Amino acid sequence: MKAIYFTCWFVAFACCSAVAQPKPTTLTGVLVMQTGETFPYKVVLTDSGDFVSGYSFTYKEPDETKTTVHGRLDRHMRTLSFKEKDIVYSHNVSTKAFMCLVDAHLEYVGEAGGYVLKGPVMSKEADNTACTQGEITFSNTEELQNLFAYHEHFDTVISMKRKVKQPDTVQAAPIQVTEPVATEQVTAGVDKMYDWHSDSVIIEVWDGGYVDGDRITLKAYLTNYCLVKEKRRVSIPISGHDINTITVYAENEGSEPPNTASIMLTDGSIKYSIQAYNKKGDEALIKVRKVN
Repeated sequence: MKAIYFTCWFVAFACCSAVAQPKPTTLTGVLVMQTGETFPYKVVLTDSGDFVSGYSFTYKEPDETKTTVHGRLDRHMRTLSFKEKDIVYSHNVSTKAFMCLVDAHLEYVGEAGGYVLKGPVMSKEADNTACTQGEITFSNTEELQNLFAYHEHFDTVISMKRKVKQPDTVQAAPIQVTEPVATEQVTAGVDKMYDWHSDSVIIEVWDGGYVDGDRITLKAYLTNYCLVKEKRRVSIPISGHDINTITVYAENEGSEPPNTASIMLTDGSIKYSIQAYNKKGDEALIKVRKVN
């Protein structure tokens, strides 16, 4: 019985250890106080569904203050709320503001320079003493896209079966492993260029996230098309060695800005995965150049 108990415990431990841990997301931005002072501000967050936890860092090294944070992430509403709980360490900093633990409520919104995550900072001391208010802004596009992307979580299943010897005349077929296609980003002012080998570009477009009514126009090929989960395919012939431009125009921003379109380009056996995101009225350019 002791041997059986040990085996079961080992299998349970191995299964638990095989579950992949989510990768933390780092957001870098600024904290602007009502005194007019601006401080670097960073949070490192790990999410478990709708909830986040991690650390915040105020000021620059070696003067930073590190604090534990806990909060809630709503990918559907594009909001992030969190509170600083406990100070891990702090260094002396000269400031006019009366700094307290941050209580932040941030929204993902569009501004003239693009989309940012911003909102007010409201906090009080334990005795309800009022603290200087302010505002946090995170504007790094790649960081914010990673934060609000829908990540799939998979558990590794361990199967323990008795190995059966196969006859010598039977050979296992080789396993074909397909590498995932990396997704590249395009938006207004950020283009992509691809060298092309076949005589046509096969384009598939769809809404790869939350279907919120985004509509796009592929100029000269698809007009005011509403993106859905199912892929819409368009074939574009190309010839010569001129640069062929595919323009993705945002007709609106749906119910969850910005306008986001998932795109797959196929060049024979080669595939390119692209995500185009824009404010209403902006356009992203994808360029292909035939090389043979």
